[in-house]
Amino acid sequence: MLDLGELAWAGVPCWSGRAERWATFTVPVAYAARYDTDVRPVMPGNPISLKALVRVAEARAAYADHATGRGSRPTNERLAADTGLSVRTVQRADTALRLLGVATEVLRGRQRTRNERMASWRVGDRGRGWASVWALHDNPFINRLIRALSPHPEGSPFRETFSCRDMVTTAVRRRPGAGNRGAPRRSSPEPAALALARAWRADTHSPPWARRYTVTAWVRVLAGPARHDWTARDVNQLIRDWVGVGHWLPAAPHKPIGLLRAILAWHASLDERPAALEEAREAAERASHRAHLDAQAAAHTAHVRARERARRALDTPGHAAARAVVAEAARRAAHKRSLDAAADAARAADAMRAAGEGRGPQGYGFSPR
Repeated sequence: MLDLGELAWAGVPCWSGRAERWATFTVPVAYAARYDTDVRPVMPGNPISLKALVRVAEARAAYADHATGRGSRPTNERLAADTGLSVRTVQRADTALRLLGVATEVLRGRQRTRNERMASWRVGDRGRGWASVWALHDNPFINRLIRALSPHPEGSPFRETFSCRDMVTTAVRRRPGAGNRGAPRRSSPEPAALALARAWRADTHSPPWARRYTVTAWVRVLAGPARHDWTARDVNQLIRDWVGVGHWLPAAPHKPIGLLRAILAWHASLDERPAALEEAREAAERASHRAHLDAQAAAHTAHVRARERARRALDTPGHAAARAVVAEAARRAAHKRSLDAAADAARAADAMRAAGEGRGPQGYGFSPR
């Protein structure tokens, strides 16, 4: 068999009784309590009856360790042959047992590697795969429910519902002063501390171990900083400052709450927010950038206004008279150019006429000897 080692079973519970009790009591109780809520929505088109589930559970429990319920590793074909059901029904039953919380698949079945096949063949095993390894155990929810049940047969909450029409009272004899020595109620967390813990735990810059505990677990540690208006950035900046002076910060501390408490105790005073200087520097940079943008906007506005004033200045009488003089000069220059062009054309025509009169009959020119 494939040796899984001891670490494979770490965190996996054991059953509290023998195989008969687990198959005939634990599985039916879990089926009645959680099948409609935890199994049916996940397997809408693959239902499994209680009778078939119990048959598969009994067959699988026969291959498990009688003391712990671990090491159940028969193949689906073996279970189908033992129960007389189909392999598909065995697969549905395994899924239902896992969803009901009464079985855990420690190792999923797979094909053997070449080295594993060679080692198996040397001992006469011709198998080509490993069957899934299961651990059969009780469900903590079912155990709590069973302990809360009434000892009377009609007290089962699975099949029947009751409507109390008559008031039932029970006389209770109490010792004098017994109610005055009860445990005090835990005070509700401060809203500021709760908000700081929630913001710090959700901040992406917070260390990963900040999310190992719930928000309420960090409230008592962060109550003091919250009273001094600390933010999640202040807590993260304090952690960076603590590391910057040479302290070692483990990636997964053993007690994160105690570590944060020690870091806060190392800080001189809660009145001095660690991120105050950085926030002031960023605020000054934002103000400088805003002033630069305002100066650019003011310069652009002044340029636009000056251009508009220059355009309006072009409509004065002096500019209109100057434009008229320029237009008249341009018109006269154009007229002069047209007269010069006409004179040049006339001279060219006279020259061509004179050249034509000095030619022979065939139009070729000659010179007398």
